[in-house]
This record gives sequence, structure tokens and C-alpha cells, in this order.
Amino acid sequence: MDIAVSVVVPAYNTAAGIVRGIDSLRAQSLPRDRFEVIYVDDGSTDGTGDLLDSELAGEPNFTVVHIANSGWPGRPRNVGVDHARGEYVFFMDDDDRLAPEALERMLRAAERDSADIVIGRVAGFGRTAPREVFQQPMSNGSLRTHPILLSTLTVQKLFRRRFLLDNGLRFAEGRVRLEDHMFMLRAYLATERVSVVHDYTCYHWIRNQGFGNISFAPKEPADFLGSVERLFDIIDDHVEPGAFRDRLIAHWYRSKLLGLFQGRKFLRQDHGRIAEMQEVAADLVRRRVPASAARRVNAITRLRAAALLHGDPGMLRAVAEFESDIAHRTRITGFRWTGPELGVDVESTVVRSSTGRPLEFLREGDRAYWDLPADLLAVPEIKAAAEVGRELPRISLRAFATRSGDPAVLRLPLEPQVHEDPSGDGRFHVRLTGTVRVDTARANHGRPFTGTWCFHTRIDVGGAAHNDPLTEHTPEAEAVRAPAFVHSDLGSRFLNPYWNNDGRLALSDKGSWRPLRRALRTGVPATVTRTPGGLRLEIPLAVQPADTAVPLTLRCVREGRDPITVVGRVAAPERRAEPPRAHGTELPMAVLTATVPTPPARLGTWRVEVGDAGRVTELGPVLAWGPWGWRLSSGPGLRSLARGARRHARGLLGGARARLRGGTRSAGGTSAAAAGAVPPPRPRTEGPAPAADTAPAPVASHER
Repeated sequence: MDIAVSVVVPAYNTAAGIVRGIDSLRAQSLPRDRFEVIYVDDGSTDGTGDLLDSELAGEPNFTVVHIANSGWPGRPRNVGVDHARGEYVFFMDDDDRLAPEALERMLRAAERDSADIVIGRVAGFGRTAPREVFQQPMSNGSLRTHPILLSTLTVQKLFRRRFLLDNGLRFAEGRVRLEDHMFMLRAYLATERVSVVHDYTCYHWIRNQGFGNISFAPKEPADFLGSVERLFDIIDDHVEPGAFRDRLIAHWYRSKLLGLFQGRKFLRQDHGRIAEMQEVAADLVRRRVPASAARRVNAITRLRAAALLHGDPGMLRAVAEFESDIAHRTRITGFRWTGPELGVDVESTVVRSSTGRPLEFLREGDRAYWDLPADLLAVPEIKAAAEVGRELPRISLRAFATRSGDPAVLRLPLEPQVHEDPSGDGRFHVRLTGTVRVDTARANHGRPFTGTWCFHTRIDVGGAAHNDPLTEHTPEAEAVRAPAFVHSDLGSRFLNPYWNNDGRLALSDKGSWRPLRRALRTGVPATVTRTPGGLRLEIPLAVQPADTAVPLTLRCVREGRDPITVVGRVAAPERRAEPPRAHGTELPMAVLTATVPTPPARLGTWRVEVGDAGRVTELGPVLAWGPWGWRLSSGPGLRSLARGARRHARGLLGGARARLRGGTRSAGGTSAAAAGAVPPPRPRTEGPAPAADTAPAPVASHER
């Protein structure tokens, strides 16, 4: 069978971790005779080449090519393409890993769409991977119609080999910064057939400590900005003047050229180096960035550009310090289930990370400005760039979910409203409210949520972005947090929102039935009714019921006795009743119903448990015989029931003694039997236990 995919892997001094990548290639679901792997050892000095030779000896679809050290991945990749026999070429780094179905899924997309480039979903481990490009499928994409492609400019992608050869697509060789960007820009401009595998994490992009990832080496400003200018050359050579060219120039102007002057790395530079960087960068901007492209950048980039062109390194640092202080704080204000969809109400405030206090904006007439230090606002061009009135209504607040064990990010629906709250003296701060909608049946690219998911929000204020995990919540939100039974393609499942060990909101279909203990807080009494088949138990739960009844195993357990095991069901209440409420908000409600054979012994109590042999949880109520028949009661209620039974027994004994004495009357004329006895027992109708008996014991906020 012909080779379908050639995987090209440049290798240099990564003996400490290269075997993990090899193992991931060995584990591919694509048959071995359909792909080959070409490792190109770039003159390693730590034994990587020898390790590859010994590790891959005798494996027919693995090849090792040794070359003299070139100092960068470009030449090894070109050599790999020259040796490749496959219809498609995939570029992989030696310290990264492929998921088991990666090659199979990307090849399927390429053949289905006749694609020149296929981008498999990437998950970052210690590195930030693209998000938005993987939120939906893409076929026949191009840079003109899908500008989101600019968010993924690394080369860990599948390419049609004939496409590479016909367009002369080769990597720059030697120590060239941004060589991936140069290659991808030319590739994107040469095709209108880009596809995306959005629903399976294909590539694990790993930042290792002590080896690999040569791109993290320190940047020399002149070399780095020289590579940015080479990108501008490619754009000028291949794109006609106009809006599309301006958009491309603006991308690298914002992300790479002005990106040098933001973040912690920049703030660690000394004054002399900042001055050197500023001089080289400002010259490049004046020569190569037209005003039409410069106008396309966001608000915080315009501010950075104004400080750069002003010429004072101190002002560049001040802008970077201000930008790095922009953050947001999100708190959860409510939960509610609607069928399988969990709604999480959130409120986010733009804050200063250094103080946690709201970030203020200045209002002057109909204009709004960043609250910059006075010496910055005193510079006319910087103040003009600090005007953000048009950007504030468009502040972006997005919600994301990440599954445990897979850091690929899933975007969730959230449509925020922006509020400007006055803070006095012509100032205001910004707050956003909205509801994160988690469709547990379909949110995972049309599939159900499975496993354990954590959540965070990301805000973008005029280009200044910040992530915040969902940890903070109001007492009102905690009061209405409840689990749910939901139906999906996987059948009926129990889903529980909870706070994990890091205090983050998590949603899981794993774990125990312990959340049902907290769900006893309805205030509606549990009941026991005698039926021909035994005792019918009805236990109200603060749980969102599924559309149809869900089976649930229930056991009654007593020391020294065989447990009584039956299958009950959880469903919406059969009779309309006032729904339970917490902090004025309605709680969901379901009823666990089961019929158990009447226990053979009336003395003692039977604990009620739920779950099968692998997941058994003591629910809380106990089934006990008392003076008024069988009751379901919690701990305090059971003690009250026992005290009542003892009083009743003492009353019966006192009455018997009085009758034996012949009915002697007391001084008041009432018989001693009547004086000492309690009221006669009620008929044995298995009625509801007192409401107080159903109150659950307090549980920790992280209980699952």
C-alpha cells in the first residue's frame, strides 16, 4: 500500500524526552504501512542521534537521517521533505506528542476536502495554544475568508506534499527567527483549501524544562525585527495594496513588532536595552507600516505604538506596567438547570491585578480614557491614543471549559451586557453580567460532556486580555447549586457542579452519589406508605430531574441482616407542590421512589443507601419502626422518634399498672391511668415524617 503520510521530525539534543514522542507515533491508529516517520538529527551532541538509531532499529516505517548541525529546524525539515514518500507531510517537533488518532483523523479530513493544509486541534502543556480556530469545523478555508487562520502560524500541520513542491515552499535555513511564520504566510497565501479538525485533540504542544523549544531563546532586537521586515516583504510581494494587505501588516505589527514591548519579559529589560529596542522598532514602523494598517490595531496597541514613537523608554515601560495591571474578577451569582443545560450566572469587573480594586476610566465630555499616570496623559499623542470610548461597549467576555487530562479549550455561549458604574469625580468602572450556558448533552462539539470539566472566563478590554478561573461565588449562588439527572446520547447520567480542591467550579459525571445527601435540603418531608408489595419510600431531592424517570439502586442496610436491595427511580414529582426555595430562588426538585419489602424485624433501624456495588453512598435518612409505624427520618428526627417511643412505652406500662390497682383515682378525680398515659397511638398509616427530620447535615462546599 502507498505511503499516505510522512511525518518529518527535526531532532537536536532532546534525548531526555524524545522517546515519548516516538511512543506516540508507534501508537497511531493509522496502519503502520500507511505512514512513515523521518527523524532528521541536526548534529546532536547529547547522544540523541545514537538513541534514535538504537531505538528505531528494525522498525521499517521509521528512518533516521543524520546531518551536520545547522543551528535551527529549517534545514532538517527541508531534508525531511526531500526524503518523504507520502502524499502528505506532517511536521512534528521532537519534544511534542501526537494523540493516537491524530494522523488518521487529519488524513481523513484531507481526503474528504481535497485539502492542501489540515490543522489538527492543539493542546498546550505549559504553552498557550490557539483557541478560537478550533471552536468549529472548517473546510475550504483561506486567509482572505478566514482571518482566524492568523492565530495558528506554527507548522505542526498536515500538508499535501505536491502542494509544497509546486509552490516552492521551503523553510529558511540557518538561525532565522519567525521561520514558521514565513513558511505559513506563503502557504496560506497559496491555497484556498485549508481544513480544521476541531473536535479531537491531535497535537500535544509541550514546553519542556531544560531541553527543546529553541524558540524560547532570548531575542536580539535587530535580528527579530529583521524577520518581521521579511514578513512585510512577503506581504508586499504577494498581496495587492488594499484592506487585505493592511490587515496582514497590522497582524505582525501588533503581535510581533509591538509585542516586544509588553509583558514580564519586556519589563525585566534594563533601560539601555529598552532604548535600543525602541530605536530599531520605531525606525521599522516609520519605514514599513502605513497609517492605513496602523489604524487597524486595537486600543492598547495604539497606546503602546504612541509611546514607542514618542521616543521616551520610560513611557514605554509605564505603558507596559499599566497594561500588565489590567485584569478581571468574575464571580458566580446563580445556577439553574433547564433540562440538560446548566446556566451559570456571572458578574465580571475589570480590575487592577495589583490591588484587586476596579480599574477606573476617565470621562471628559463624550470621551473616555484609560486612567493613565498624569505624565503620560500630558503627552498629546499618548492621550489621543488613550481614548477608548468606542471600545468599551465592545468589551469581550468569553467563557471556556477544559476537560481534565486534555487542556484543549472549549468555548461556551455567553452574551454579556456591559455596565458603566460611576465612581465619582468623572470616573467610572466597567462591569459585565451574563449567563454561561453549558449544554451538557451537546456542548462538546455536538457530543455530551463526559469526565470532569473546569471553567474560566477571559476578558478582552481593547486588546488587553486576562483569564480568570471561576472560583468566587455569592452565598445566593451556593444556595441554589444543585446536581441533575440528564439524558443524552449516552443515556441517563448524574452530573454534579461542585468546587474542586483548587476552589474552581467543576462539572463532572464521575465520582460518588454524595451530592444526593446535600440534595435532601428541600424541606419537603420524606414519606413511607404501606402497599401490598411492601413499603413505598418517597424521598424528595433538590435535583434537576431528567425528562423521563432514571433508575437508581437503593439499599436498606442493618447490622447483622442481609441488605434489602431494590431498583428505584428518580423523576419529577407526580403531584404539584410548592417548589423548594433558597435565598428566594427556586430549587429544582425530583423524587426518589422505591418499594422495598417490609423488613422482617421491627426493632432497630435500617440505613438507606444509594448506588451500585462500585458507588455506594449512605443517603442520610434511616428507616425505623416507631409508635406510629414505619418512618423515614434523619439523625435528629430519629432521636426524637426514639424518645417518643420510650414515652409511649412508659405510658402503656403506667396504664397497665393502674388497671392492676383497680383504677385508683387521683385527688382531682381523674384516674391514675388517664393521668399517666399518653394519647393512644395513631392508626398504622405510614404517613410523612416531620419536616425537621428531613433536614440534612451540613456538608463541605467541595463535597462531590
